[in-house]
Amino acid sequence: MTFSRTSRVALALLGLAVVCVGLERCWLAFVEPLWFDEAWTAQVASTPDWSTFWHEVYNDIQAPLYYLAMRIWTPLAGASNFALRLPALIALAAAGVFPLVSHIKGLTRQDRLTWGCLIFAWWGVGELLTARGYGLLMAVSTLQGVAFIQLLETPNHGRAWRWCSLASCAILLHYLCIVPVAAQGLTYVVSQRRKALRTWPALAAFAPAAAWMAYHAPRLAIFSGMAAWHPLVDGFGALELIATAINPVSPWVAIGVGLIGIVALLRTRPPVEGDELGSDAHLWLAAGASALALALLLALGAVRPILMARYLIPVVPGMLLGVVLCVRRSAYAKLLSFTLMTLYLGAALDPAPVMARVRQAAPYGFETGSSYLMGHRVRRVVFIWDHPAARFMDPASLRRVGEVFFKRAAYPVEITPLAPLETQDANRLALAQAKADHSGVIWLYDRLSQTSARRFPPRIHESDPRWTCQRSGDDVIGALACYR
Repeated sequence: MTFSRTSRVALALLGLAVVCVGLERCWLAFVEPLWFDEAWTAQVASTPDWSTFWHEVYNDIQAPLYYLAMRIWTPLAGASNFALRLPALIALAAAGVFPLVSHIKGLTRQDRLTWGCLIFAWWGVGELLTARGYGLLMAVSTLQGVAFIQLLETPNHGRAWRWCSLASCAILLHYLCIVPVAAQGLTYVVSQRRKALRTWPALAAFAPAAAWMAYHAPRLAIFSGMAAWHPLVDGFGALELIATAINPVSPWVAIGVGLIGIVALLRTRPPVEGDELGSDAHLWLAAGASALALALLLALGAVRPILMARYLIPVVPGMLLGVVLCVRRSAYAKLLSFTLMTLYLGAALDPAPVMARVRQAAPYGFETGSSYLMGHRVRRVVFIWDHPAARFMDPASLRRVGEVFFKRAAYPVEITPLAPLETQDANRLALAQAKADHSGVIWLYDRLSQTSARRFPPRIHESDPRWTCQRSGDDVIGALACYR
């Protein structure tokens, strides 16, 4: 495939934009304090021994594979903010490369370049790029999508084992991946019938995921009684989530994609003999399986409050493939593909949301508060995670997460964890526990959920003027750090 001078200039500009997005992501990973969930990752990955690690993994509501990867990674790379976030940076870059280096019948190099670029830029710079499992989930979901396309093209045992193995890994990264895996499996069986049934031995690849879920089920059942902090999906929420599956950075990108799709449909180019456009049924089936999975997830979220935007990551590669398939049939395919990539990379490079994140300084986190207390020589800290899930957690886990930043700074401190009920005043509980000299309080609160702070707003200083406090976030969601 040869490129004209204009195409080479366009590719160079796109390459420069990709590098800028990567550099901006790395910069943000350096300067932004850790959010609470990231601090939880740090405490699980830094457990003193494997017995404690597996205890933490079992007690958590999340699937185990990301924690296992970080438990191996952290002793090698360290537990700095950047080191904790680096696996997500690498995984997301790899997700964008996978379509380019994979052999996918029916997709031209231009199609694979567009698909990979959209996957890479979909995340934006600050959006969801944290020390959690979502970057790895995007990489595995992209590989799973490629393997599924290849399986639909030529069903055989080797390709079935590859897809089943990747699907099993996806489930072990996030339990809701069962839904897109089921949608792909149903699509495979219905479209291939007897050929699909002959590959049934590959189902053995799901044994690790099935075994772990059976083992973890009693613990998950305990969390089923937890007060939900996710809303049910209504009609407007469903539209927002569909737009998020196209691009989470800006709703204008989803609108732009819609306009590009309309232009593509207004003038399509007819397939000619030998054109790869004539053999793309397996590609449309793969994209359709993702659309089916999205519909099932939205329906599930309308019945049970378990769905958040970031949980849609497993369907994203397939949805973006559908966008590429629509555009490539246009008589203006090259122009529209370049416009698509420019739109996604441009949204990712928008400095406004990045600088807003820097100014916010991870409001639902306590790295800043921990540094504040260390600066005032606090030796005893009452650590309050005021959240519905905290009441189901082991106090030893809360103690370890509360000391993450003190331990990283080699600063000796005694942590007393508190997980107040909604009916308990955490102000009074904290002051009752923090009577000794050099005492401090860290209180993470969310007044939108069923928490103590919802009924008893954080007012440590107002309750006792001897205390001095610093607040991150606002009066609704944030963290309070106080010392006396």
